Amino acid sequence: MRKDIQINTRIGDIVLRNRSTLNIYPFKWIEESDLFLTAQITVPSSFDIKQLYTIGVKIEIPYTPVYKPIKIRIGRDYGGDNIRIIINPTNNSEWFEVHTRLYGSHDRILHASQLIMISPNYYLIQLNEGIAYLWADTISDMVNINANIQNRNLLLQCVPSNNYRYPTSGVGLIKYLHANLSHSGLAEKLQTEFKDDKVEIINAAFNSYSGDLELDLDFSEADAGV
Repeated sequence: MRKDIQINTRIGDIVLRNRSTLNIYPFKWIEESDLFLTAQITVPSSFDIKQLYTIGVKIEIPYTPVYKPIKIRIGRDYGGDNIRIIINPTNNSEWFEVHTRLYGSHDRILHASQLIMISPNYYLIQLNEGIAYLWADTISDMVNINANIQNRNLLLQCVPSNNYRYPTSGVGLIKYLHANLSHSGLAEKLQTEFKDDKVEIINAAFNSYSGDLELDLDFSEADAGV
């Protein structure tokens, strides 16, 4: 069976899967001063502090319209209201300024009202040289699927001359809307295009109820070379 990257044939975009499986830890706003909004992230005492500098910690931040920079502190909860704050090694304070690289490779101070530009709600905080960098929590990956049916759909949709590398490829089904299957030249076009893809058409018919073109295809020759 042939494999391919999954495409949403309706919108023509690649299908991405979020493979983030990190736990979410509590986040709360503390106070608003004249210059900053401060907040706290709380992790359990068993949390590996090294993860703050590698993967980061996943949090949910409620939207706030306040255009002020953010400072956070991170506390380890040992139970019984015993929370020990992690110290910023660059200035020996409990606070980390929150930065982003939203607008390119240069660090920028992040304002609270800009959070929505990065993600609707879930984020990763990652520490680096005394700065808390904030990222969207999504770790995206492409999805590989069995490609026979997808290839069929793409070949039907592709209009010849729209693919610069293969300008004659594609059925261009939209050109045959409301045409008679046996007299429009569509049958011959289908046979030619699918044969070039090593796929044999056993039968083809329009479903007048759904408006779909139903194809009975033999993929054995195409799959034989995989």
